[in-house]
This record gives sequence, structure tokens and C-alpha cells, in this order.
Amino acid sequence: MSYESEYSETLQRIYAANADVMSLRYFLDTAATWHESFAWDPNDIPQTDHAYPLVVVLGFGIPEELVYACGVTPCILLGGSHASCQWSDDAVPRDSDPASRSILGYALRLAARADIDPLFVVPVANDNMRKIAYCLKLEGHAVVSIDIPPVATDPSAQRAWERSTQTLVQAVAHHVGRRVTARRLRNANQLVRNARAAILAFERSCVERPGVLDDEARLLVTNTYYHTNDLVQWTAVLNELATEVRARYKTIGRPSSTAPCILVVGSPILFPQFKVLELINDAGLRTLASVDAASTSRFASLSEQESSGGAAALMSALSRKHYAFDSSSASVINWAMERYVEHLLSSMEVDGVVFHILKGQIEYDFALSRLEPLFDRLDIPVFRLETDYQYQDVEQLRIRLEAFAEMLGQRKFVADRAYARRYCA
Repeated sequence: MSYESEYSETLQRIYAANADVMSLRYFLDTAATWHESFAWDPNDIPQTDHAYPLVVVLGFGIPEELVYACGVTPCILLGGSHASCQWSDDAVPRDSDPASRSILGYALRLAARADIDPLFVVPVANDNMRKIAYCLKLEGHAVVSIDIPPVATDPSAQRAWERSTQTLVQAVAHHVGRRVTARRLRNANQLVRNARAAILAFERSCVERPGVLDDEARLLVTNTYYHTNDLVQWTAVLNELATEVRARYKTIGRPSSTAPCILVVGSPILFPQFKVLELINDAGLRTLASVDAASTSRFASLSEQESSGGAAALMSALSRKHYAFDSSSASVINWAMERYVEHLLSSMEVDGVVFHILKGQIEYDFALSRLEPLFDRLDIPVFRLETDYQYQDVEQLRIRLEAFAEMLGQRKFVADRAYARRYCA
């Protein structure tokens, strides 16, 4: 499958299933425009003398507010494409985890362009990211590596993290030729905080009003946070979409609520690789929320009261807040993921959990082992789904996931009958 067909087929499927939701088209166009910028042959790019600064962030792990405060929109590469994995075949072993390979593939595609001069920011969350940083440096590109200390509760780790983010700001500010001030930091925090608040409101609208948008459309919308060049407009349209979801729900009526409700936890599911969500939808399950490095970071913005003081104090505050909510694979104990899972289980009626692990990302297996006692105590079944970005295992996973969905359906049916006998006799 070519890169163009990979993302275009996913977009077409999402559009076909949600064509009547008008505000969704903006996000489909945003995703298409971003991915089209990579769908070219490096040899076809004209060699020009013009270069402009570009900051490319590889993966989750840094407070993007610090990049926005330097006066530039970060180009954030998260992976998600099987085709982009193939672009990095000559640089890393093929048994590397697919997310890292996909990120490097995107980065190498950008690095091959002669019309831009990128600074690559690499949050070192695991050994793969460290090797990616080395590969890019070896090619002669400007790279700043940001080590993420693995023990978030250690005060010395927090101080080391603050020093790393200060180094990041200095490198980005020098690259783009802008000075970072307290005012720019506050504006960047407000910009990102508004976008994150819009995401949370949109997710809440979709959960409370099922049947308007499917799970793939919901995730596409939130993924485009990392693809937009105009975060102000993106936030405004997302608020419009949330309003449209609420309005359409009143007209379509309340759909059947018999589908088992699940949480999807673990490795992030990223566009265009929506294989896992496709299988979940086909199995008749309803996703209430995703718990991953993207979802926990939505709580990492400073409040109005916290965003005071000078530039140095604001940088430290932003760094500490982000670090407290970081659930990337860097952490030895993924506190942010565990706390968010506990919060969702206490505030939602969850029938089961799909724990998604990309092959090679064994760090999330450690998180699963720590969460299993909680799931056992609450009597919530867990399905561990390990896969990669290829499609050879689709039918095998489909059979296993349908069996899991049938088991959840039986449990829900028995529980509903017991409830009816108790209160409706």
C-alpha cells in the first residue's frame, strides 16, 4: 500500500461514515493537507537557495507551549504510518517498534528537502529515540536531544528535566531568531490551554451523546491538533463541531446503549493507522476514552493563577506541569496513566479494557502489570492487544476481539437482568 492510498482510504472511510456532520470536513482537510506534504519524492523537490526555520518535534514528551512561545508552530511527528516505516528501513533495524520507525521515516523525508532548514527536537523517551537522534546528527542535521528522566517523583529528576527544557528553549529561540519573554510564554500557554479545553469538551460531548460521530472520526479530530498550522482557528472549529454534535444528537434521538463500553489504554493509536479502532468498531464495542501520552497531556496547561511571574519562573512552571502529566514510555512507573485510568473507572461505567501495545513498546507491558490488580479488584476484564502497523494479523485479531466483545456482552446482559429482577420485581 502506498503512502497516499494509506491515508486517503482512511479519510474516505471516515467521511463516508460521518458525511452528515458538516464541521468534520475541516478536520478531514487538515489531516489531508498535512499528509500530502509528505507524499512527494525527495528527488522531485527543486533545489533552491531559500531556507526558513522549522522546528520538528519527534514524538510526545515536550511542552509544545515552549516552542509556540518562540514564535513558531512545531511540526510534531508521532508516527502512525506503515508506509513511513519503510522510508526508514535503511536507517534502523526492522524489528524496532513501528512508532519510532514511522517517526524517523517522516523526519528523514523532511530532512531530504532543500528548501527548509529544520531543527529536530528529540524527546529521548527510550533507546529507539536516542538512536534516532544519533542518526539525524550523523546526517549533519541540527538536533537537540531532551532526556526525560524516568522517575518523575524524584526531586533531582524534576530539576534535571527543568534544565533540559531550558536548553530546549535556548536552542529553539536561537534557531528561529526570537527571544522568549514572559508575555510570549503566557500567550502560548493560553493558546494551548484553549485548544486542550476544546478537546476535552468535544470528547465529553461525544461520550454523552453517542451515535453522532464514530470512534475513528473522534480520534481523527483530536489527532489533527498535531497537524494544524493555525491553532486558533482549529480551536474555534472544534468548538463548532462540539456544538453540532450536541445539536444533531437532539434530532437523531437516543441510540441503543446495549454495546459494551470500553477504555483503550496503552500505546497511542494514530492516524492513518486506525486498524485497532476499526476492529473495535466491527466487534460492536463503544470506546468511552483513550488513555495514552496524548490524552494525559491535555491536563498539563497552567491555570491563570499559575501563569504569573517572569520568563524563568514560567518556563519552570510549564516544565513541572508537563512532567507531572507525562505518560510517555520514558517513565519507570507511569503514574500519569495510572491516575487517569483510576479517575475514568471511578467516573464512568466501564465494561472492559482493551490494552493496546505496539510490538517493541514493552514499556507499556510494565504499566499493564501495575494496573492489573486494579482491574481485578473492580472485576473489569482486560484484553491485551499486541500488533504493529501491518495488516497481516487483522483476521486473527478480529476473531479474538469479537470473542472478547461477546464475553462483555454476556456479562452486561446478566448484570442488566440481575438489576431488573432486583428493582423491577
